[in-house]
Amino acid sequence: MSGWCPRCDAVRAGGGACPECGTPLVIVERPSEREPQRVESVAEVSAVVEGPPSARLRVALGVAAVVLIGLAFVSGRGSGHGPPRAAVAATTTSTTTPPEAVPQAQRTLDWQARPARGITLTALSLRRIAGGDTNGDDVGELTIRVQGVPAGRLLGFVGLELLDLGGGVFATSEEVPLAGTRASPARPTGQDGTYVVDLGPTPGVDTLARITVGGLVLGQPPSGRNRIELNAGGSWPASPPLRAVEPATDSVAIDLGGLRLPTFGGSEVGALPLQVAGAFVGGRRAVVALRLGALPGGPANGSPQVFTRQIGAFPVSARLLAGNRVVCERTVMFGQGPDNAPLVVVDCPTAPASRLAVELGAGVQTISLPATLAD
Repeated sequence: MSGWCPRCDAVRAGGGACPECGTPLVIVERPSEREPQRVESVAEVSAVVEGPPSARLRVALGVAAVVLIGLAFVSGRGSGHGPPRAAVAATTTSTTTPPEAVPQAQRTLDWQARPARGITLTALSLRRIAGGDTNGDDVGELTIRVQGVPAGRLLGFVGLELLDLGGGVFATSEEVPLAGTRASPARPTGQDGTYVVDLGPTPGVDTLARITVGGLVLGQPPSGRNRIELNAGGSWPASPPLRAVEPATDSVAIDLGGLRLPTFGGSEVGALPLQVAGAFVGGRRAVVALRLGALPGGPANGSPQVFTRQIGAFPVSARLLAGNRVVCERTVMFGQGPDNAPLVVVDCPTAPASRLAVELGAGVQTISLPATLAD
């Protein structure tokens, strides 16, 4: 029998305590060569901190046995004989709802109605403007081309309707009085024959199915019946100041064709009086300015509020002629803007001429033009 002193790291003969330091010896028994080597129990190995070379071998064998047992245990658990040590992430199909598509904001239409009375309507495009009104609602703009109507004469559309795919109302336009006729105003775009109609709250433009129109409101054209002659003979200055010319007559009353204008004191008139405020020539230009004349019961140059109440905006058209040649044409809306009755100014480039004339028209004419525009 021998023992190992852990303090001296030496094998001592016999048992008991180390003769050098007095530390209790760890009994070490060498197995006989005829006996198979026996593995110490886990408890016995764990009680040994360190030993001599032969004891260290036994400790190493014991630790190896523990490791093998542990690996076998882990292998068994990993092979399905016990609950997994960690959750395995499973592959799943995403059920997230895709975001709702943003409503379309611009749509090209190119819907053309059948020509009627020499007039062709084409819905060109529809535009949706986010937060375009005072309440933050989305509003719209409908662009329409009108062929067969003289430039500048179209004022609005009668009976304009925009319908959706279900046959309900897609969007509406505000109807206003135009010389006594209610219509959706048409704004010129600057391109010949092309106009924009402003719409109220507007959904996604892809839900528009068709457009219907009942008719057109046009400004009355100038007429030879309402004519003011100007004597422009003599020399024309080459540059400003321009030379004033006198009209043969300084006023005209334009027949309104059955439309009655309420004036001051409750009276009514069927003609619109206009007066020449000034006429000038020179610098290869002719300028004629006209103003509203006196109305019954009111002061001279008075501006009746009728243009913004019962009658609404009121067009007055004028064209300038040099001899028998039309030089230019203008339309002014009374009842729009802060000045209810502005000056009608015709300012046109022209070569010197001895005779000038201004022809005038006022009020509107409504053309029945039922039309459907769809894809």
